Amino acid sequence: MKIEELLKALETQKKVLEEVKVHIDNIEQEIKKLNENSFESTPKDWKPKNGEKYWIAHYTSNPTIFICDERMITKNIIKYNRIFKTKEECQLYCDIQRAFKDASREFKYNSNNYYIWYDHLNKKIKYDCLFSVQHKDIYFDSKKTIENLINKFGEENVKRYYLEVY
Repeated sequence: MKIEELLKALETQKKVLEEVKVHIDNIEQEIKKLNENSFESTPKDWKPKNGEKYWIAHYTSNPTIFICDERMITKNIIKYNRIFKTKEECQLYCDIQRAFKDASREFKYNSNNYYIWYDHLNKKIKYDCLFSVQHKDIYFDSKKTIENLINKFGEENVKRYYLEVY
């Protein structure tokens, strides 16, 4: 090959590379949009006022609305459940809880028992594997299962709605 041909080939490849970079940027932006929620997250210590609506995850993993009043049942619902300002946020919480539970399995002695946790020091979601020690966690067959769940819902949503890290 002559130098002119090599320079032309180099320029062509640089253009292709630039097009690929633009395409990657577009995909990353789409992923970011999908991971952003259309609601403002409920603060951790939020409590509804008397007469105010709030949402909880029903035992069927569906959002259920309540109206705050001064009765003891309301106080217990708020005390023992995760509460939300909007149905959309409660639905996301239900979806994440259901997906993690559906993908999980019981602990199997002497097997790969993957679990997920949050490293506060490094501010990262991590996962590990146990063989003979059982924590109070749900377990997964593989790292890939956990990675797929994190990719599906987004790291920030998994932190807040599964690991309860604010």
